[in-house]
Amino acid sequence: MPKKLFKAVYALNFIFQASFSMIVPAGLLILGGWCLNSRCGWGKWVLVAAILLGVAIGFYSMIYYIVKTKDFIDPTEQKGEQDGTSK
Repeated sequence: MPKKLFKAVYALNFIFQASFSMIVPAGLLILGGWCLNSRCGWGKWVLVAAILLGVAIGFYSMIYYIVKTKDFIDPTEQKGEQDGTSK
């Protein structure tokens, strides 16, 4: 039972980190675009550009995180466990 609970918590952590790596860059760029639009008097085009750029960079960041951590998705599985040799 504890092994299943550990796997579930680890999976939730992985999902949270992947979501966080997408939301933060997008949010910061959108906030920056909003500030440039409302406080500096730039046009609405800057807000649209910030939204598009923020979503693109956030998506790239999430995919990069998933690709880099795909080997560590199951921390309870040991290397070489499938072929009977463990290190």
